[in-house]
Amino acid sequence: MATKEEIEHAYSPSRWSHRMGPDDVINAHIKSLTEGSKKAYEIDDREIGFSYGLTENEKLDIFGAKSLPGEAPILMYIHGGYWSALGREMSSYMAPVYCKSGTVVVSIGYDLAPQANIDTIVSQVKKATSFVLSMASRRGSSGVYLCGHSAGAHLAAMMLLQDWSAECMISPSLISGAILVSGVFDLNPLIDTYIGEPLKLAKEDACRNSPILLIDDIVKYSRNRKFIVTYGDHDPPEFKRMSTEFNSELVSKGINTSLIIVPDTDHFNVIENLQYEEYSLNKEILKLMNLNIGSLLDQMDSTSLS
Repeated sequence: MATKEEIEHAYSPSRWSHRMGPDDVINAHIKSLTEGSKKAYEIDDREIGFSYGLTENEKLDIFGAKSLPGEAPILMYIHGGYWSALGREMSSYMAPVYCKSGTVVVSIGYDLAPQANIDTIVSQVKKATSFVLSMASRRGSSGVYLCGHSAGAHLAAMMLLQDWSAECMISPSLISGAILVSGVFDLNPLIDTYIGEPLKLAKEDACRNSPILLIDDIVKYSRNRKFIVTYGDHDPPEFKRMSTEFNSELVSKGINTSLIIVPDTDHFNVIENLQYEEYSLNKEILKLMNLNIGSLLDQMDSTSLS
């Protein structure tokens, strides 16, 4: 049986980067997300810090909603950080690329551990998703696509098993797909680790909030959805295992899903690179949404999106 130290090493992505050491890769990640999001905040068509709940962190940013057609798809992004770090203010770095390609982008914030436990965080993301689905319904959007990285991919997966008709009187079919990047799909290994401790994560919490254990509930609402499950080829082995097993479970249930291993990326730049137009994963995501890179540039005045 693995020791606590071995488990913590296996689930510490910064220790597995092929590019730089643990501290350097984290600092570079924060710098990349911050600088990319700063560029997004220069987009004219933006609504920053819209409250969807009562706490300071229950806010979201919206890009492209006024300039893009009502039927435009919506990409809702949920940041990672092991439920205890990062935030909305550095989670919009993909907005310039996606708005120019015809997608409304919504990046959400939520309370972090130790102030919030896993149930509170999942509940807050449900409120944010209800807001986005209602917005999509009013606009006549072609669909909402959930995108999350690491812990954010866990939260996105948890949204796939919700009955939104009961939550907000919107059909679950309005969620057209999801892009789950380097996700955490089983919380059980994190109990009694430095990751689980801020969440006060107990066995029952982990089981109740592990998407890999809730596949049937996801499948129930996902027959017509399209998924991408992806990770960097230098992600930690445990993250590769979780994504592969999660994708295999979906495939075995007949769900339309693709497993994509992104070459020459680690746990961090696999998501950072969404801010670059020519990034291979961007092309796959836009194909999922039936769009092309920069597809609106030849169709409309893009000044408000630049």
